[in-house]
Amino acid sequence: MLDFSTPMKALIVNLNLAVDKTALVPGFSKGRVFRLGGTVTLPGGKGVNVARALRSLGLESPVTGFVSGHNGRWIGDALKREGFSAFLERHEAGESRVCYTVVDAAGLATDLNEEGPDVPAAAQARFLRLYDGLLPKFRVVAVCGRVSSGLKKGFYSSLVRLAARRGCFTVFDTSGPVLAEALAAGAEGIKINRLEFEELSGSPYTPGRLHAFFKRHAPRGLKTLIVTDGAGHTHAASPFGLWRVTPPRLGKLHSPTGAGDSFMAGFLFGFLNGYDFERTLKLATGASSSDCLSVGAGLINRAQALTYAQKARVVKLA
Repeated sequence: MLDFSTPMKALIVNLNLAVDKTALVPGFSKGRVFRLGGTVTLPGGKGVNVARALRSLGLESPVTGFVSGHNGRWIGDALKREGFSAFLERHEAGESRVCYTVVDAAGLATDLNEEGPDVPAAAQARFLRLYDGLLPKFRVVAVCGRVSSGLKKGFYSSLVRLAARRGCFTVFDTSGPVLAEALAAGAEGIKINRLEFEELSGSPYTPGRLHAFFKRHAPRGLKTLIVTDGAGHTHAASPFGLWRVTPPRLGKLHSPTGAGDSFMAGFLFGFLNGYDFERTLKLATGASSSDCLSVGAGLINRAQALTYAQKARVVKLA
């Protein structure tokens, strides 16, 4: 049971929840038939992955979002079996999506992700009421994952403004027009990858462009911008400057799927525990590194994450 006596926890908003299936297929190639053994099937979506990694680090964080149909009922039951608190808005306008990840012997992941059904307008309105009622219990709202189909324009702006009214810090890991909408509404934190930054900014990615983009949007409320680049450097901007993060070298890569979500978990854990920015970035990198050594998203080992955090290098550039 979660202790809601003080508003110190993170609420994870994963609007487009999913059934996640991950299979290790050493000889995977196109145009063949494969029999999958040992498939990992979990309730998922980026936010659930974040919550799973946060739990491994030592912080329980509830999840909220939309579910539908038989798949949605399975997601709700599976979250309960894992011991997660979940505040789900259910509708029957189709089936919650299924996402498939196939990982080959080299750790290269191929993702096949369904979109999920359109969310009815009535369910959207009910969710915003549910969300607003939850906010007083939390210090941070993390909105993670792909947008649900059919959401009305302004939905993400509502997420930001309702949280701001309740004094909650908002951080986003999403993409496309809804990310731009959240930014314009005053989102305080953004954690995205290189391609998502290029889509958001409309220009090729460089650390200098990241820093310039941050400074343009800081007057609207942006306080943290983090851009990851796979196994390459991560760069992060805050009101205090620009940092470069070099991840540690890893042994055999199992699967990079979910590594960005574990990075977000490390960031949230550091933020909520009052770590300085450099220590927070190191922990996030350590959690991401640990995720790469497991099959299944958001599955990390705390001791391993802490070890890799010590090996990450953080340098202030400006």
